[in-house]
Amino acid sequence: MDDPTDNKLSSVINIAADGDVILVVGPEKMKLRVFSLFLKTASKPFSAMFGPDWKEGHDMLGRDGPVELLLPEDNASALKFICAIIHHRNNQVPQTLAAGDVLEVAVTADKYDCVDALKFASGNWLLPGKNEPGDLMLLTAAAYLFQNAKAFKEITRQLILNHDGPYLALSCEEVESAITWRVFYLLEGQRSFARLELAEILIAGINDGTGICVHKCGWTSKYAYAYLKLLEEKDLWPARLLHLSLSKAIDLAEKMPDPIPGEPSIACTYKYKHAAPEYRENRRWSLDTLNNSIGLCLHCVRSGGTDSYCNHSSST
Repeated sequence: MDDPTDNKLSSVINIAADGDVILVVGPEKMKLRVFSLFLKTASKPFSAMFGPDWKEGHDMLGRDGPVELLLPEDNASALKFICAIIHHRNNQVPQTLAAGDVLEVAVTADKYDCVDALKFASGNWLLPGKNEPGDLMLLTAAAYLFQNAKAFKEITRQLILNHDGPYLALSCEEVESAITWRVFYLLEGQRSFARLELAEILIAGINDGTGICVHKCGWTSKYAYAYLKLLEEKDLWPARLLHLSLSKAIDLAEKMPDPIPGEPSIACTYKYKHAAPEYRENRRWSLDTLNNSIGLCLHCVRSGGTDSYCNHSSST
């Protein structure tokens, strides 16, 4: 985000060159010239400020020049971007922002109740990309404030899949002031449940129907034993899943080949019915279903839900 201290205190950033209001923002007193009508249309708090019941509204009556409005507690750069978006000054709106800056804009937009006006611009800023876990947590908080369900699910999905440490370690004052504690609880809960589900998918492979022979020829047991040995060899034994990120574990499971038994089975009258189990192909659907189900539902989080999974669609 631009450093507001680079602006001289006496200079004015003309979001609207003939605007009737100059916002004096932050301790650095960045001056933003804007139209009060645009602010009133996008924001209920600003609409109240410039109305007949507030001093600012009275000060504007009969004035030839713009009136100044002091906002010393706000983030100057964040409000500058918000005003640029509201005034359709796209040349002053960056396509991308650092995660911390996105959260600053979200906090300011939430304060002035103008989240809807930033819907499309914030959509670009909330793309998870290849951010580190700490930045993803900042974007999670921003998506929560921007009320963007699709981005919230995708960002939390990346956190659940790729982070293998405690989520509380990613917390900070900015995040804690923006989101409910349930987000941390739900992230931990869904990751734990997903690991258990992955373990069940992997262990259930020993009962693959294509590898079962009901006769006592050893066909079933030799493949089951080879399969269990392969799980151990590929570091996919259930206890080991605690030490892998979910994305890594799912990738290993997808790539794990079908086992080749080392022991022969005894003669079987129904040998002609034997077929090598297609473990990898048969677990593909289960792994895809698990992978696609990961991510938190913004609707449930905002409504106070405590279930890690739900059936809501992730619409913006």
